[in-house]
Amino acid sequence: MLQLTPALAGLECVLKMLAVFGALANVKQPGDILNVAQKAAELAGCLNFAIKIPCMMVDILKLIIKYLKCIIDAIESILRFQVGINFGAAQGNPVLLASLNCAQNNANASTAQLKEALAVVQPLLAVIKPIGALAPSLPGPVGDALKIMPDALAAIGQVLDGGSVSAGVPGGEDLAAKLDEVKGVLKQIDEALDLIPC
Repeated sequence: MLQLTPALAGLECVLKMLAVFGALANVKQPGDILNVAQKAAELAGCLNFAIKIPCMMVDILKLIIKYLKCIIDAIESILRFQVGINFGAAQGNPVLLASLNCAQNNANASTAQLKEALAVVQPLLAVIKPIGALAPSLPGPVGDALKIMPDALAAIGQVLDGGSVSAGVPGGEDLAAKLDEVKGVLKQIDEALDLIPC
């Protein structure tokens, strides 16, 4: 039921177009042309999609940014969790070693899920990039975001690929610094997109 309203809203313009065709098919006398004109006027609101493209692009990019921020937060949580896994403390204690192995396996499984979650962004960017190329009137921050997003995705992917960190293992600080840098870039893009009146 929750999905029904957005689905029907997506059909609104199609239904208005069918109404115009229906009115045209029913023209039998001169007065019926007024009905066609009325239905055509209702359809006209659907034909200004070119005006709506910049705002649509802004909304999609802001959604991607929020999604990436959630992934970064999840990665940071996993990294903090992994830092607490100290296999050196389990020497001579098979029960603790089994628990730490289980914790590490859970962290690895979570990282794999985040990789899958990150993979859905690239095809979405591939779809909206040509739309951006077709609309030269897009505000500057939208074009900037489309250029920066692949780099942000690549950086997050690198962190996920090298994200296994245990206590005493160097590299954890580098991963955290890279994530902070990406978060800073995403924040700047988000703030620039907020300035676009939509």
